[in-house]
Amino acid sequence: MKLASSRESDDFSRLGIDVDSSQMMILKAVMAAAGGPSKFVTYKEIAEYLQKLEKKKYTRAYIYRHLSDMKDEGYLVIDPNPLQTPRRYAISESGIINSLKEKQKNALSERLAKKHEITTKFNLLKTASSENIAFVLYNQLMGKASTEASLIIEGIENVRSTIIREFGEAAKPGDVIRVIAPASVLDRGLQQSGMAEMSLMARAIDGVKIIALMMPARGKESVTKELISSYIENVRDSFVRLASTGNISLRIAKENYKTYRMVSLNSDKMLLYLTHAADSDMAALIIRKDNPGLIDDAVTTFDRIYDAANDVWIE
Repeated sequence: MKLASSRESDDFSRLGIDVDSSQMMILKAVMAAAGGPSKFVTYKEIAEYLQKLEKKKYTRAYIYRHLSDMKDEGYLVIDPNPLQTPRRYAISESGIINSLKEKQKNALSERLAKKHEITTKFNLLKTASSENIAFVLYNQLMGKASTEASLIIEGIENVRSTIIREFGEAAKPGDVIRVIAPASVLDRGLQQSGMAEMSLMARAIDGVKIIALMMPARGKESVTKELISSYIENVRDSFVRLASTGNISLRIAKENYKTYRMVSLNSDKMLLYLTHAADSDMAALIIRKDNPGLIDDAVTTFDRIYDAANDVWIE
């Protein structure tokens, strides 16, 4: 038996309520047995009306469990008379209204959060070049899957797409992506963030933690900050919003340590750049099973330098 029209059912489903569920059928049976709200009825009366409505038999324990759940949600109240046996139930009109208001507020909050997520990702995408988007789309249409073995990657676009596929797309909520690079690459022509960087930043809204560490340019933190500010200019607003999630952290090392330029996902894999070019055209993708020692050393080195580094605030 349907409790609501298709349109009404859709409205309730947006609030997380299935109007055709067994729980709602039991609620309807309470209403029918009582003849209206605030009138108390027993389990026996509810079960009899439920049998008429559904044409099937529910177990006593099943009905009692749903009655208890609906009491907790505010749909029902129990007769407060302690001497009343058997226990009696009644529809709480105010309880249902309050419960629906709370569900409506939660649904609206979820929709606003989803809208914010889509808007942020769309704004990041708008700043990417059509060439970058086309290359990534081509790889996705070709069905290129995440690799399970270490390999050497050649070509600027192949390095970028590997970062997107192996790190940006592969990361799950709670994962940690570490990025370390000398700020000098920003001073040698890597002028604006592209699809690879955006794919990593966008994952912050999904609960992936992005930790970035820059080696200072020309030995000066002030110069490095200026380079970083210029580098993210095309995605500044999105970067600030994503940073507000607490999942993006950017720091500048206190000195220019000689260490790896790399991207890593947890301690599972890393991409090690093999050239000093701003847009590197060669890198090694290293999977943990092939070289756990190298990955552990890279992650440990990163964390040691990062812990002593200075935060960068982008406004």
